[in-house]
Amino acid sequence: MPEQPRNQDDGQVTETNRVANAVAEDFDASVFVYSGTIDSKGFGQLIESIEVSEVQPFKPNAFLLLATRGGQATTAYQIARLFQDTFEKFYLCIPYICKSAGTLIALGANEIVMTRIAELGPLDVQLVQRNEIGQRRSGLVVRTALEGLAKETWKVYSQVMLGITISSEQAISFEVASRIAATISTGVMTPVYAQVDPEALGSDLRNLHVATAYGDRLVKHGQNAKLDTVRRLVEDYPSHDFIIDRSEAKELFDKVPEPTEGVFALIKEMASVVYSEQRPCYVARLDKSYMVGEEMSDDDNGGARTKREEEEGNSKVGDGREESGKSDTARGRKSRIGTEKREERQS
Repeated sequence: MPEQPRNQDDGQVTETNRVANAVAEDFDASVFVYSGTIDSKGFGQLIESIEVSEVQPFKPNAFLLLATRGGQATTAYQIARLFQDTFEKFYLCIPYICKSAGTLIALGANEIVMTRIAELGPLDVQLVQRNEIGQRRSGLVVRTALEGLAKETWKVYSQVMLGITISSEQAISFEVASRIAATISTGVMTPVYAQVDPEALGSDLRNLHVATAYGDRLVKHGQNAKLDTVRRLVEDYPSHDFIIDRSEAKELFDKVPEPTEGVFALIKEMASVVYSEQRPCYVARLDKSYMVGEEMSDDDNGGARTKREEEEGNSKVGDGREESGKSDTARGRKSRIGTEKREERQS
């Protein structure tokens, strides 16, 4: 796993930071990674990562690398809204897997960058499995089961009715045959329907409706999904694991570009994190924007310095305390400006 830069505010720079800085410059964006289940813990880590600092000041846009198999619809909505409310533009990058609640986040993005192996999934939610600790199931299971029962009920009814009509050589009227078929099909299917828990059914369908309502709201702000995208994501796919590749994603969203060379380099650098869902959840901000566009060298103490800083340091007269003070003041001012901009946008 790459070195974690999230808490590195001491000037130390990793190769991941360097690659992320190039993406940050291309998109004028803060660069984040979220790999893991969509839940409140990961959301808390993301909030912490978005907080500006001298090392990672405010930028107008956000670029998120996302790898997830799903999670909580409510948290997915919170994550998407956080990016929408905090930044001018929200770029979502999917290197490989982005299912279920991850698809809900995608509905809120202004652009979805997908590799050729990237996968979205139906707008589904993972529901807690009753009587099973830590186990979840797809919310689409209930809908699929009801559709299957309805088809089987109709099959029994039609076969019995046609059988009576044909075997009696139409001596029995359609009305009588239909009534007999209805009685038989009811008797056959009633024990099956009796296994359905109405409370569980209502709860599961409600959760799917909640995910749909969240999707409708995110689409209005993201302005990237086509008119019927939310409906199709809810109704047109048979299972949680159904693959929506980049070609099909272009039928659902307006802007689905391929990764740029810089984004490919970042994906390669973060491969061990973004090509599989991490447990525990891995969340980080990857860029250190004060270094963007500056060639790095190592100083005598093993720390990272830009070439400009090295030249300025060599040309200083005396102990350099005055220049150092100016630099600290400038960085502090830039951090405050970033914070003020973000607060102004949120208000």
